[in-house]
Amino acid sequence: MSNIVEHSVEIDAPVEKVFAYVDDFTHTKDWMYGLSRIEPVGEQLTGVGAQYDGTMQVGVPLKSRIECTAWERDRLIELTSVKGIRNTQRWSFTDLGGDRTRVEAWISYTLPGGPAGKAIASAVKPVVGIAVRHTSESLVRNIEAL
Repeated sequence: MSNIVEHSVEIDAPVEKVFAYVDDFTHTKDWMYGLSRIEPVGEQLTGVGAQYDGTMQVGVPLKSRIECTAWERDRLIELTSVKGIRNTQRWSFTDLGGDRTRVEAWISYTLPGGPAGKAIASAVKPVVGIAVRHTSESLVRNIEAL
């Protein structure tokens, strides 16, 4: 069964700056809750086709390889798993004018079935709300401090 998390924040920074920060994988561990490892796979670091191996610590370690499946400068970044825990992350950016940007996150994830999946789900579920709140707050704080 898929789980979906949606959240949006507004940031006091121009859309170009916000997009560039989110698009740069070297910053991701600074703002994404629970991300303990992210490494590029190959030489492509951004845009459709770029791949990354990552591990999230959300009660239990969840490993996944994600690939950028949609990318539009200053508008959209979509990452979909190709290995490991099934997930899709869609980050949309809206220029609100006056150097303000809205970032909307849509995240879908599917945990494995059976007894192992139930154990993972019981460890992950209580952390999801904390993760979304922490990620949003960190993203806003880090970009506005640039």
